[in-house]
Amino acid sequence: MEISEMRPSVNGKFFIAGDIDGNVEVFNSETGERFGPYKTSFMPGGHRMCLSDDGELFAAGSYSRNVSVYETKTGKEILCEDTFFHTQNLRFSADKKQLWVFYTDMMFIVTFGEKMQDLKHNISDIYPDEEMPLTLSGDGKQIKFPGKILKLEKQVVDMLPHNGNVYCALFGGGMKCFSKTKKEIWSAESNPNEHYQRIGYCGKYNYILGLGFKYSEPRTEPFYFVDVRSAETGELIYTVGLNNGHYFALIDNGIASSNGDLYEISENSFTLKERYFDV
Repeated sequence: MEISEMRPSVNGKFFIAGDIDGNVEVFNSETGERFGPYKTSFMPGGHRMCLSDDGELFAAGSYSRNVSVYETKTGKEILCEDTFFHTQNLRFSADKKQLWVFYTDMMFIVTFGEKMQDLKHNISDIYPDEEMPLTLSGDGKQIKFPGKILKLEKQVVDMLPHNGNVYCALFGGGMKCFSKTKKEIWSAESNPNEHYQRIGYCGKYNYILGLGFKYSEPRTEPFYFVDVRSAETGELIYTVGLNNGHYFALIDNGIASSNGDLYEISENSFTLKERYFDV
């Protein structure tokens, strides 16, 4: 399996990996246990895979129409919908009763029940703050909170709602943290010719992880890196270069690499565990 995308569960206890042929595998990030590969309609690009926080369900979809939900341990398809379009992001609700399907400023909600589906549109403002479903405008410069819009000068590459705050990675513009009332709490600049691709959270140390890459030419190795910052202040605690792998998942205990390595996080450094995952 040649991995083309990786994504963790919201709590970082599991992660999912997919390839360009639609094959998907699920991993327990703490034990290394794996499930799959399973054939799905997954298509790389955006975030077209997601996991429930208990790891029991995963969803995978394509850019055009198809989104399915599966049992992780068996690969059994329990829901298949072909009514979506231009899918960019999938996410389960915390209680695992709903799947959220995003396309820029539109949101579809699939509520699991006896008939396994109940499609609704554009109702993100009814959800509680701790869930905080967010959408982006087409140009990526406006974040739509429930009932609010936050306008930014630069394009948002990734965003992470946590504990009533929203952490944003901006293209060529570092990272920012906002409250749910749109107030800026802190801002952290990235180095020149670098920007963050993904944001993750480490609850053990209350750290925000910014996965970045160097886009200047010629680039200096390692091409990928992680900045570890205080979630409260944005202060840079330390930086780690990622020497192996081209795709990564920011999990609860560190970073999983597409070549099977685990960069395990500690308070002041990372520990590299080579080939920890059987990929």
